[in-house]
Amino acid sequence: YECACRHARAEHCQPTRVCMVIGQPFVDFILEHNPQSSRRLTQAEALELLHAEHERGHVHSAWFKDALLNRFYAICNCCKCCCGGIEAMMKYGIPMMASSGYVADVEQDLCNLCGACVVACPFSALSADDTRLARSWELCMGCGVCLEKCPTDAMRLVREEKKGIPLDVRVLA
Repeated sequence: YECACRHARAEHCQPTRVCMVIGQPFVDFILEHNPQSSRRLTQAEALELLHAEHERGHVHSAWFKDALLNRFYAICNCCKCCCGGIEAMMKYGIPMMASSGYVADVEQDLCNLCGACVVACPFSALSADDTRLARSWELCMGCGVCLEKCPTDAMRLVREEKKGIPLDVRVLA
C-alpha cells in the first residue's frame, strides 16, 4: 500500500486525510470546485469526524494564511506520513506547526513499555528502553496521538506554558 502522498505505507497508517474548511468564502469555494470529495457538515458531524480521526491516530492541525483574509481557515487531520506540515518539520527542519501548548507526560508506574506510543508519535518525541519511556520536550508538540494509542492509559497531556498559549478554535470561529 501507499499513502496518498506516495510514501511507503507504514503498518499503522490508514491512508486518509480529512481537511475541514471553515467559514466563508472558503467553504463555498471548496464545495463548488471539489463536489466529488467535499460536503457540508453540521457541527455535530464535524465533532464526530474529529473524534474518529483522533481514534485513527491522526494529528489535528489548525491552519491560518495571510492570503486568506488573515484568518483561521482549516482543520486538517492527517497521519504522520501524509501530512505536508509534519514532513516539512521532520525531514527539512521547517517549523510549519506550532505546539498545542501542552506536552505528553507518562506515568511510569502505569507504562508497560509496549512502544505503541513511540510508533504512533508523529514527531518522534517518544523513545523507550528496557526500563522507562522518555519524552523529548523539544520535539513534543502536544498533539495527543500517544494518549489514544496507549493501552494502559499511562499517557496524559499537561499544560506547558513555555510551549505557548493553547489555541481555542471556539474563539476563532
